[in-house]
Amino acid sequence: MTYLIPPNETQIEYIKNEEFYQPLYKLDEDVTHLMEWLTKQPHLPNITDRKWLAHFITGCKYNLQRSKQVIESYFVARAEFPEFFGSFTREQLKEATKQGSVCLFPKLTPEGNRIFCTTTRPSSDDDNYDVMLFCQVSIAILDLQLKLEPMYGNIILYDLKHIRLAQFMAFTPTLTKNLLRCCIDSFPLRVKTVHYINPPKFMSRLITFFKLFVSNKIRDRIFVHDSLEDLYQYIPKDVLPDIYGGTGGNLEKYEEDMLDLLMANKEWLEARPKADLSRRPEHTKTDELDMNGTFKKLQID
Repeated sequence: MTYLIPPNETQIEYIKNEEFYQPLYKLDEDVTHLMEWLTKQPHLPNITDRKWLAHFITGCKYNLQRSKQVIESYFVARAEFPEFFGSFTREQLKEATKQGSVCLFPKLTPEGNRIFCTTTRPSSDDDNYDVMLFCQVSIAILDLQLKLEPMYGNIILYDLKHIRLAQFMAFTPTLTKNLLRCCIDSFPLRVKTVHYINPPKFMSRLITFFKLFVSNKIRDRIFVHDSLEDLYQYIPKDVLPDIYGGTGGNLEKYEEDMLDLLMANKEWLEARPKADLSRRPEHTKTDELDMNGTFKKLQID
């Protein structure tokens, strides 16, 4: 069971009208192709979950070349950065919510995008802020989304009302770079927009820091809102919880449902496979993959 509401007919029609959309029979062919390609990669696991692969291809705009690049990065990142894929208990998550939380909103936007929301809460206990647990939960939620639904698009919402400088400083350059490698580069994640609400006094420093690690495309999609009325221009009220002036439900209920979903899938999350780096072909990079599962030598002028 999941609390995430699937797209309705209107949202599905909107998605179908996107220029990259492919009919189901073509998607099924691409899934078969990707499964065959995976069997030729000595360092990657053989995946037989056709639904998961279909979700992956959809998030990559039905582009097989892109799908191969991202799926390579998906499994390699888990081997290179195991600290981001640790195990956690319900008690740990409940304790962490005293300082903030991460969750998906149940309703999609009219365009079929899913809201990924991070909130902060008032606390003076900076010594117990577990930045690595935050990273692990964020990635686990993306994993669950990929398992449960096609990733048509994500809108990232940060509520910084109670963020403290110590929390911000916990995200060192190395940690931030590796976290974004595991999220943006290693998931078929289509970031539509990034929204910051309730910005702190040091917001300019935070934005400048974040922009160091993302592409120009994402930089152009970052918005800082001084009021909720401004946010409503991008996210309708019926998608937002009541704490943000919306009619979409209660944020604490979202968080509890997200926690239940994480715990219900705990064994699945802990068993997610990773690449065997000892078997990875030498001198291979994800941007060198060709459509037949081989690697092409780059021509550099």
